[in-house]
Amino acid sequence: MIEAMAVLFIFSLIAVTFYSVFTIGTKHIIESKNTLAAISLATEKMEIVRSLGYGQIGIKDNGYIEGDILETEDLILDGRNFFVFSSVTYVDDSRDGTEDGSPDDYNPADYKRVTIKVAWENDIDTRRAVSLVSDFAPPGVEEIVGGGTLVVKVLNRSSVGISQMTVHIKNSGLGIDENFLTDSGGGISLPGIPADDNDYEISVSKSGYFPIETFPAYPVSNFSPAYVHASVTEGNKNIYSITTDQSSNLSLKTEDCFGNSISNLSFNLKGGMKKGDTINLPDNPSVPIYYYDQNLNSGTNGRNEIADLSYGNYIFSFTDTESSYEFVKVSPFNELLNDRTKFAMESGSSSEIKAVFADKNINSLLVTVQDKTTSAPIKNASVKLQNLSLPSPYDVTLTTDEYGLAYFPNNLPELVAESYSLTIEAEGYASATDNATVNKYTKKEINLELN
Repeated sequence: MIEAMAVLFIFSLIAVTFYSVFTIGTKHIIESKNTLAAISLATEKMEIVRSLGYGQIGIKDNGYIEGDILETEDLILDGRNFFVFSSVTYVDDSRDGTEDGSPDDYNPADYKRVTIKVAWENDIDTRRAVSLVSDFAPPGVEEIVGGGTLVVKVLNRSSVGISQMTVHIKNSGLGIDENFLTDSGGGISLPGIPADDNDYEISVSKSGYFPIETFPAYPVSNFSPAYVHASVTEGNKNIYSITTDQSSNLSLKTEDCFGNSISNLSFNLKGGMKKGDTINLPDNPSVPIYYYDQNLNSGTNGRNEIADLSYGNYIFSFTDTESSYEFVKVSPFNELLNDRTKFAMESGSSSEIKAVFADKNINSLLVTVQDKTTSAPIKNASVKLQNLSLPSPYDVTLTTDEYGLAYFPNNLPELVAESYSLTIEAEGYASATDNATVNKYTKKEINLELN
C-alpha cells in the first residue's frame, strides 16, 4: 500500500506539472495568435488611412478633426472578435517652434498623428492589444486650422502623470465625442481644437483607477464643482489638470463593544474625493460634496463590502435615535484625524474598518477621560471601577484607548445596576475620583487637570 501510494503521488505530481505546462503553453500560443492577427488587422487599417487624402484623415461624425475614419469598429477575424480604436490628433512639432514656446508657433497644428489600436478585449485601455502610430503631413505648406490647443494632464496624488488613461472629450454643440489615451507623461494635447467657452466635458478613467468627470459651472450645476467643464480660447494653449489615483476597497464591519457583529443597522458613509462644494450663503455655509455619499445597511452579517472607492477621508454617521444601539467610534484609530467618526483610505488599498456600537439595553458604562482645559482625549489613562459591596464584588481597572474611552464591562456578563466608584489616573495629571450610577447604557465624562 505504501509503495502504491508513493507511486500514485509521484504520478500525480508529474501529471499536474505537465498539465500546468501544457495550459500555460496553450495560453501563450493563443495570445501569440491573437497578437499576430491584431498586427495584421492594424497594418491593414493603417494602409487604408494612407490611401486617404489629407483632408479625409480624421474621425467620422464625432471627432474634433473630421474625416472618414471610424472611431471604433467590431470585426471578426479567423473566428475571433477584435475591436479597433482609432484616434486622430494634430501634432505641434518643436522643429518650427511650439505654441507659447520660444520661438512661438502661431500655427501649432503642424501635421496629423493617427493611432490605431486593435484589441481582443472591448476596452480601450486594455493591455491585450497592439497599437500602430503614423504621422501624416499636409501637402505643401501646413494648414491654418484655427482654434486653440487643449492639453489635459492626468496626475496621481504625487503629481506623477498616469499613462494610458482614457480621456473622453465631449462637446455636444460642436459634435465632438471622442476618446484619447494619455502618453507616458499622463497627458494629451489637442492642437487645432475649436474654441468654445466652458462646453468641453472631460472625463478620465482607467481600470483600477477612480474615475473623475467635469461638471457645468454654477448655476447650471446647483453646486460649485471641483472640476468645471473646460474652455478653449482661440490661439491659446489651454491646460487642464485632473488628479486621481488607484481605487480602493473597503470592508466595513458593524459590531458591539464585545466584538459581536450587529446586523441591519442603517447609517451614512461619505467622503473621499470631493465633487465640489455647496454654494456659500449667509445662512447656509459651504460644505463639501463628495463623489461617495451613500445611505447603507449592515445587512444580515453586519458587514459591507464596498469596492472602487477613492482615496481620502471618510465620515461615518449614525443618526437613528430610535435604535437600541448608540455609535461609539470607528476603529482603528487614525492619529492625523483624531476623530471618532472618521477614517482614511489610501489609494490602491484594501482596508477593514470597524464601526463600534454600545447596546443601550444592557447595564454598561462608557467613561471618557479628557483634558479639562483643551477637551483633548487622554489615552492610556487608568480607570478603576469598583463596588465591593455587591454579592460578587466588582473591581476592574481598564486603560483608555486613543479616543480616551474605557468601556465597562470589558466582557459579558453585564454590570449590575448599582452605584460604582471611579478612580482615574494619568501620567502628568492629578488623579480624580467620582461616582457613577449604572442603569442600562450609561456615560460618564471625566476631566483631568495637569499637575
